[in-house]
Amino acid sequence: MGSECRILAPFLFLNPMNVLRINTLSKTYFSGFRKKIQALKTINLTVEKDEIFGFLGPNGAGKTTTLKIITGLLKPTSGAVTIFDKPLSNVSIREKIGFLPEHPSYYNHLTGFELLDFAGGLFGISTKEKKKRIEHLLNIVGLVNAQITRVSDYSKGMVQRLAIAQALINNPELVILDEPLSGLDPIGRKEIKDIILSLKEDGKTVFFSTHILADVERLCDKVGILHKGKLLKIGTLSELLIDRKRKVNITFEFSGNRKLPILTEAKHTAEGYWNIIVERDKQEETMRALLREGANIISIIPETMTLEDFFVAEIARDEA
Repeated sequence: MGSECRILAPFLFLNPMNVLRINTLSKTYFSGFRKKIQALKTINLTVEKDEIFGFLGPNGAGKTTTLKIITGLLKPTSGAVTIFDKPLSNVSIREKIGFLPEHPSYYNHLTGFELLDFAGGLFGISTKEKKKRIEHLLNIVGLVNAQITRVSDYSKGMVQRLAIAQALINNPELVILDEPLSGLDPIGRKEIKDIILSLKEDGKTVFFSTHILADVERLCDKVGILHKGKLLKIGTLSELLIDRKRKVNITFEFSGNRKLPILTEAKHTAEGYWNIIVERDKQEETMRALLREGANIISIIPETMTLEDFFVAEIARDEA
């Protein structure tokens, strides 16, 4: 993959806010003999310009259903979606959206170049401009050397890279990605994350679903956590992880013969060395007690909450 990860210059639009707005969105499926399955339950969220929004949730949470409604592939049972302050029924907004489905599947007899040429043709892009965009996109997704290879001979990771190029062929303002890092090796994941960040730098808005939480902390300005069709939390990482330094890990040295009461709460790590984890508001009290008994404090390290910790805790709370 080339070092150049910048995407084509963005289009301009009048209202810089409310790129995507979801209002009281619900979706109910029927299975078997009129059995109702409520995939989405009154979802509300807003995505603003230049924002990378991470839509998180375990498998079956309703992420793909939401993305399919946003792109017009499914109709909601109730509620509404507006993109650039226009309803989904307004066909003109489609040319401003790029979409990567969860399981991309293409005509196997086409080469990578031909597939992108076909996709560009759907948007009425001129031959000259289309060729320029294809060459640029093949370079940034690392498929220049495979552009004349048939899709049937592509690996899963190569198909994923091609799908990302296809999602960008129309130079969209809003890029919607369903599990964009799926099927990629560590190097490929890093390169695609760089592309996502470059989209924001170029003034584009990215809305993507994933369950790979470690990647979200690097990429996202805002996240929403979906579970069983319900939006449990939404906010910036700093808002959600405001209590991330809620505990401290105190390492201390104590080699006396007396058995201190506090040692029952501490973990013996080596001869004469101990660790104890306490709530932040108990830090000073614990340190005074240790010093009073002759302990030597070695280090005080905050125990940080990761997005994964927060995510697991929210899912567990909703399950309870």
